Amino acid sequence: MRLFYFLFILLTFACCKKEIENKNTHISLPTKAPKTEIKWVIENPVKIKTKSNLSYLKGFECDSVIGIDYIGFSGEHYYSPINEKGNYISTIRKKQKLSREQISRLNSILSNKKMFENPNIAGCYQPRLGFVYFRNNEVICQTIVCIACSQLESSAETADLNGNFNQKAKLELKKLTSELSFSKD
Repeated sequence: MRLFYFLFILLTFACCKKEIENKNTHISLPTKAPKTEIKWVIENPVKIKTKSNLSYLKGFECDSVIGIDYIGFSGEHYYSPINEKGNYISTIRKKQKLSREQISRLNSILSNKKMFENPNIAGCYQPRLGFVYFRNNEVICQTIVCIACSQLESSAETADLNGNFNQKAKLELKKLTSELSFSKD
């Protein structure tokens, strides 16, 4: 009889333990983020004249810079605000022309090696901030930035070839986006 009680208790304990383990290991996965549909606005295309030899380190002349608040990614793909045909992306939320002082600050961030020392490392790369440089009404450079993961890509050479910037650069870029009244995400 003792053996029967012992087996009964052992079996009950084993079943309860399995039930507890099942409750602890069941994790709801988050839903996938919706995929942004990227389209290109074909009206009023701009001329593209990107030069591969532009460098923030050496400096380059431009007539104006337009800051663009947009969604520059869809799934694992990312996009510049203007494609190779000169068409703007359809996900632009706001465009703002930078002042000469803002252009100078932006260029100093991208040309300063100290802004890329001890970079923040994260892997999302979902650009939402773009800077388009114009000279003679032609696009000569585009720089796209993901402030969330501290990464950027540019058609001009920056102070860091990997495009990973640090906390100081992140704060300066956030300050600039705030001045431009861009969204915070």
